[in-house]
Amino acid sequence: MEPAEQLVGEFLTEYRATGGYLREHVAQLAEFALSEDEAVAEGATRAVFTSLVEPLADSFEPDAVKLYNRAFAQVIQICRRDARAAALDDQLQKFGLLSEDDLIARAETLRIVSGLTVPRGSLRRVIVLSRVTLGADVAITSVIIERLKRDFPQADIVLVGGSKVAQLFGGDPRLSFAENSYRRTGATIARLLGWIDLLECVNDLTAGLKQGEYLIVDPDTRLTQLGLLPITPAAGQAQRGPASDQPYLAAAPQRDYLFFPSREYGCGTSRSLGELTSAWLDEVFGGSATTFPRLSLSREDIETARALIDRMKHRLRPIIAINFGVGENQLKRVGGDFEASLVARLIQDGNHIVLDKGAGEDEIGRADAVIARATQIERDGRRVRAVEIDEQSLVGATGFKVTDAEILVWNGGVGMLAALIAASNLYVGYDSAGQHIAAALGVPSIDVFAGFSSPRMIERWRPTGQAETRVLAVDSSRGDRASDVVEKVLGYASELLK
Repeated sequence: MEPAEQLVGEFLTEYRATGGYLREHVAQLAEFALSEDEAVAEGATRAVFTSLVEPLADSFEPDAVKLYNRAFAQVIQICRRDARAAALDDQLQKFGLLSEDDLIARAETLRIVSGLTVPRGSLRRVIVLSRVTLGADVAITSVIIERLKRDFPQADIVLVGGSKVAQLFGGDPRLSFAENSYRRTGATIARLLGWIDLLECVNDLTAGLKQGEYLIVDPDTRLTQLGLLPITPAAGQAQRGPASDQPYLAAAPQRDYLFFPSREYGCGTSRSLGELTSAWLDEVFGGSATTFPRLSLSREDIETARALIDRMKHRLRPIIAINFGVGENQLKRVGGDFEASLVARLIQDGNHIVLDKGAGEDEIGRADAVIARATQIERDGRRVRAVEIDEQSLVGATGFKVTDAEILVWNGGVGMLAALIAASNLYVGYDSAGQHIAAALGVPSIDVFAGFSSPRMIERWRPTGQAETRVLAVDSSRGDRASDVVEKVLGYASELLK
C-alpha cells in the first residue's frame, strides 16, 4: 500500500473507532500532495479525493460532512501556503477567510437550509453550477433547472460546467452555457486553482447586475470543493482585509447564493437524490411541486438516433441500450465474464443491442471483447453482425447502414448516446450516468449497482423518473456470482419489456 493510502486508511479507521482526529496524518497527506515529484503528488491526490473525500461523501451522514469540512479545510490551508498557490491564498484573503477555522465556520453555515430572501421579480439571471459528473448533473442539477424555469420565467438561466453538459441540455431555449471545466486528474493544487477560473466566470456573468438581480445555485459541487470555497461574500458580512484579526463570523443566509447540502439533506430517509433535490427546492422556494430530472437533447441528435434505431427495428425486435462504463472506478464492475455473457444472452433471446463503446483504453477493450463474443452467435441462419458508428460516419450515408445489424456500437459523444437511449425500449448499465439519463428520458432501466460503500449510497443514487427502474445490488463479498447477476438482469429485462 502506498504511504498516502495508508495515511487515509489509518485516519478513517481511528475516526470510526474512537472519533479521534489524526491531524498529523492529514498534514502529512497534504505534504505528499504538494510534492514536486509528480508521481508522489498525483498518488496523494488520488488518496485524498478517491479514498478520503468520496467515502465521506457517499456515506450521506451529517458526521461525515463535518469531518470532510474539517479535513479538507486543513488540506486547503496547507496548500495555500505553497508559492504555487499564491492566487488561491490571495482570493481567500479577499473573502476574509484567513484560517482553517474561517473555512470551517463558513462551510458550517451552508448546512442550514432557509427560504429564498431575494424578491422573485427582481431576479434577472440565475447561475447554476454543474455537479461535474454527468450522472449527478442529470439526477440533481436538471431538477434544479426545471424548478428555476417554472418559478423564475423572467430570468436568464446559465449552467456553468464542462462542455459535455451542453450535449444533454443544449436543446432547451431557456438555458445558456458558460464553460468551466473541473480537472478530475492531476495534483491537488491544480484542482484547487480551478476555483480561480470559476470566480472569474461568475464575475463575468454577474457584471452589471446588482445584488438581488442574480442568484447562484451550488448543488454541492466539486467546483467549490463541496462548498468550502466561496463564490460570493456572506450576506451582511463585509469582506475582511488580510490585516484584520477579527474572526470570521457566521452570517445570516446569503441572498445571492443557495447551497444544496446533498450529502446530509433528508439523512433520516431512504429517498433518492432526485427526490431530495425536489424536496429541498420546495423548502427553499416554497410550495410543493414534485420535479423530476429532465434532459433537453438537440433536435439533430434526436432525429439521427431515431433514424438509426428505425433501421434496426426491421424485425420489430426490442432495442436494449447498454453502457458498461464505470468512470475509472473498477469496483463498480461485476467481475468474470458478466458483460459478454449478458449481451450474448440478450441477443439469443431475440433483442437488438445498442452498445456504447465507452471512453479510455480499458472500457474500449472490454467493449471489443463483448462484441467479439456476440458476433460468434448464430441467429436467424447467420452470424450476428455489429456495426460501429461515430460522429464522422454519421456525416455520410455509411452511418445509416445498420439494417442487417443486431448490434449498433456507438463510439462518440454523450448527446447522441442519450438520444439512442431515448429511442430504445430498455437501458442496462452499471451505476454511472446512463441509468440517470434513461430515467430522465422516461426509458425503463436496470441499474447494476456494485462497489457501493453502504446501503444508503444505493438509495441516494437510485435513478429517479417516471419510468420503471430496477436496482440490482451486487456484493461479491456475500457470494454474488457473475452468472447469478446475468440471470437476475435477464429476469428484470423480461418484466420491463412487457
